Amino acid sequence: MGKHSPVRGSRAYWHRSRAARLVPRMRSFKDFPIPGLGGYKVGMTHAIIVDDSEAPTKGQEVIRSITIIEIPPILVHSIVYLKKEQFGSRVLGEEVFKPSKELSKYFEVKEAKGLSDELKKQATDVRLHLATMPWKTGLKKTYDLFEISLGGANVQEKIEKAKNMLGKEIPLTDVFNEGDYIDVVGVTKGKGWQGVDKRFAVALNPHKATKARRHGGSLGGETQAKVEYTVPRAGQMGFHRRTERNKRILLISKEAEKVTPKGGFVNGKSLKGEYIAVEGSISGPTLRFVRLNKSNKASRKTELKMISTDATN
Repeated sequence: MGKHSPVRGSRAYWHRSRAARLVPRMRSFKDFPIPGLGGYKVGMTHAIIVDDSEAPTKGQEVIRSITIIEIPPILVHSIVYLKKEQFGSRVLGEEVFKPSKELSKYFEVKEAKGLSDELKKQATDVRLHLATMPWKTGLKKTYDLFEISLGGANVQEKIEKAKNMLGKEIPLTDVFNEGDYIDVVGVTKGKGWQGVDKRFAVALNPHKATKARRHGGSLGGETQAKVEYTVPRAGQMGFHRRTERNKRILLISKEAEKVTPKGGFVNGKSLKGEYIAVEGSISGPTLRFVRLNKSNKASRKTELKMISTDATN
């Protein structure tokens, strides 16, 4: 037997289709009073922290890359009433907030249709629709809407809590603290339709042995008369929904000068609101919306020595 190359392409991400939407949906939520928020990726830099892991560098100063995520004001847009049935939950109705004169140019005025007190009594669960207000930080003029669960002992407690929150903003520090771990859900950079060499890092064919160097090799046996899904093929690359777990929040601040590189971020975006600095990188291009969900991992704050503001261009 000759040498065999390793399997090309991770089977952890399959199949590699385009994301259905830029604002990711969540099918389940963890048991927190408010399980998460949303923000916009601004850029990256690096920081010096004191390593608190069990690595050989424990207690020493180490360099870590960090990602800056701007969190614009988050508004409670509506309350969704749900009724549990045999195969999932059914939406009974939605109660939408009435925007003020200032917000009416950004949000449509909607009336609650078919939502009576009798239907509210049938509800077995409620969820909140949250809307970002990115125009307050100069990002864009349209909002992004996403759904979260609401913690509580029973349905009535959740409904009362939701009514008190309707039309109000959720402070960032009510949900996240420095040292918390979060799961970041977003859509990766789109690279379009790519061949097998770029998509799966397949080796080029010998230029004298084949008519084409960048096409794939064997597609498999003659029988069965099918091509297995494990065979590298050309197709969509990027623009996939991905979740990165246990990213630690190193800093929560409003002071833009702490993290802004000299000359500004590469995309030209300047920080105008609250932001968080997350250890490591996250998926997606700059200015893309990402969901930030609380993780079950215990909070662990570390000493942040310095954040680099050297020019990144």
